[in-house]
Amino acid sequence: MMQSLALALLLGFELSYYLLIIQTGIAQHYHSDLIKLFPLFIGGIAGTVFSGQAWGSITNPVHKIIIALSLQLILSFLYPDYNVVTLGLLGVSVGLMAPLGIYLFKEKQQKELLFALAIAYTVGTYCFTTFADGREWMALAFTFIALSSALILKDYKVEEDAKVISHTFVAYLPLMLWILLDSNLFETLARHETINIWSHQTFLIMTFHLLGLIAAYFIHMPTLKKHLFIALLFSGSYGLSYLEEPLALAMLYPFTISYYNVIVFTALSKEMSLAKLSSMMVFIGWIASGMGLALALSKILH
Repeated sequence: MMQSLALALLLGFELSYYLLIIQTGIAQHYHSDLIKLFPLFIGGIAGTVFSGQAWGSITNPVHKIIIALSLQLILSFLYPDYNVVTLGLLGVSVGLMAPLGIYLFKEKQQKELLFALAIAYTVGTYCFTTFADGREWMALAFTFIALSSALILKDYKVEEDAKVISHTFVAYLPLMLWILLDSNLFETLARHETINIWSHQTFLIMTFHLLGLIAAYFIHMPTLKKHLFIALLFSGSYGLSYLEEPLALAMLYPFTISYYNVIVFTALSKEMSLAKLSSMMVFIGWIASGMGLALALSKILH
């Protein structure tokens, strides 16, 4: 019971850190200047790749996580003013966490995964409108909770026998597409005064995030139908954004995010090779989300 709770808190508050500190806090502080944010991007890729490599005598993924979170905690004291080196190191710490956090889960731990995502989306939504430069306490608190949870899990063993799937790169392409579409729409809405749904519909958004998680848990269908359903959800979300219907968008888009992320996390948690998972996360996480941000800033789709 304690390990299940610690596992959910670890992933939930690390995702909250990514949403509120990396994706929105630092991005807003540097006015989404891709040149200034480039060290974060490169550090993130380096950390993600390094997470899947051998660390000498350190073989337990949890021990790697403790090291990554310790670095993240130190760097959180500097928030939001980073130089090229410290911004790159922050990228490394977050990049390390992405595949390692997912690798701890197994397919059957759906309740822990849903609890973690519920934490991330409720905390992320509630705190979204806070002043970006005043989030140092969030960076410290979220990292402290995640690190404390990792310390509780220090003897946790990943059940590698439960990870019996190793997909080809092509099989992961739909996941990259969903991340790209989400990143573009999220970054677009956050910069659009008319349809910035987080400014006015906080509790409605939180409710539909939770409904999306519940739907993903209870509705079972073949993989192809799941991806077709996600495609339909994104089509509706983009359509409502073009029509500038914030109320309807505040219901459908959070539902879409929660639903597809359960599918993405579950698919990735089945990967038997940590090295391959880390390689895939470079494309699924950093490159896909980076392309989404670039698309949003270019305003090609909006």
